Amino acid sequence: MPVVSAPVVILPRHQVRTEELLECISQLYPDHPRLAHLQRFIRATTVRNRWYTRPLAEQFRADLSLADHARQHLQDSLELAESAARGALLEAGLSVEDIDAVVIASATGHSMPGLDVLLMERLGLRPSVRRIPVTQLGCCGGVFGISTAAELVTARPGATVLVVCADVFSHYLHRGDTGLDGMIFKGIIGDAAGACVVASGARGPHLELEDSWEWLHPGSLDVVGSSVDSDGLHGFNSRRLLTAVAEVMPRMREWFASARPDGAAGGIDFVVSHTGSPKVLDAIVDGLQADPDLFGLARDSLREVGNLGSVSVLEVMERTFRKPPEDGAQGLVVAVGPGVSVTALRAAWHGCG
Repeated sequence: MPVVSAPVVILPRHQVRTEELLECISQLYPDHPRLAHLQRFIRATTVRNRWYTRPLAEQFRADLSLADHARQHLQDSLELAESAARGALLEAGLSVEDIDAVVIASATGHSMPGLDVLLMERLGLRPSVRRIPVTQLGCCGGVFGISTAAELVTARPGATVLVVCADVFSHYLHRGDTGLDGMIFKGIIGDAAGACVVASGARGPHLELEDSWEWLHPGSLDVVGSSVDSDGLHGFNSRRLLTAVAEVMPRMREWFASARPDGAAGGIDFVVSHTGSPKVLDAIVDGLQADPDLFGLARDSLREVGNLGSVSVLEVMERTFRKPPEDGAQGLVVAVGPGVSVTALRAAWHGCG
């Protein structure tokens, strides 16, 4: 079966503490009628730190065009993606010549040629390497990328696939979005890139991928996502997201139980979850009827680096490799994205190659 080697996550250089961000918001919106209320909501996200590719003083600028944002987004995404990709290759003991395909996810890129082409050139990958760019999947991009890589390895035994996620959503945090969802986005989002290798085997500790599952929830396309107008890109997030997640989780629980390999226990021993928000994590826990302690690493990630979009799952996975479950443990890798969509993997932990 396909396996995932230890991922590598790269954070940009500009660390911003929540208190610094709240002070910035107070200066930008001194006359906002619900300023104190919004600040309480931002604190309730539990995020203490996030990292941006640009200084806080350059965030929420009103003088940049959408084209300027897109250009800076691509530049910053590429730099982070290259660092993460090279780190993942080093971690797996591989070189660029060993890679047969790349799956590259970014939630907010709007350029052609895209990040996949630029990263191919920057890394010096063979021209024959298969490229699969993944966009518009939001926070599901990381799990979808790994799932797609696993399918490639299954279809072409012996293939080695590099998965790279790069999300610098800070470039699209719109100053004019002053509603609750727009302000929470400002409080919870961080920038990062992450990468991992999916192959038929690994030299060290790894996750063995046993099955995958996807669900696009009917009637939920207006719940979470983004839109573009002449003023720029705007994110939106409805409270209906929690209801949608609660409705999907029992279906995922049934799939996980039915997909277990012969002789394996039916329970979930560990979870690698997209961080979302505290309430999203609560909805996943409740819907799965899972042990809340299984989501401790996800909550640690949210608190320490914020919501990293498609990179969040790789960040939590990196923590799982550092604090691994018991050998042979059965785990769930899951992310919730726009749609509302849910992508999941069933995986087993193996502590040696």
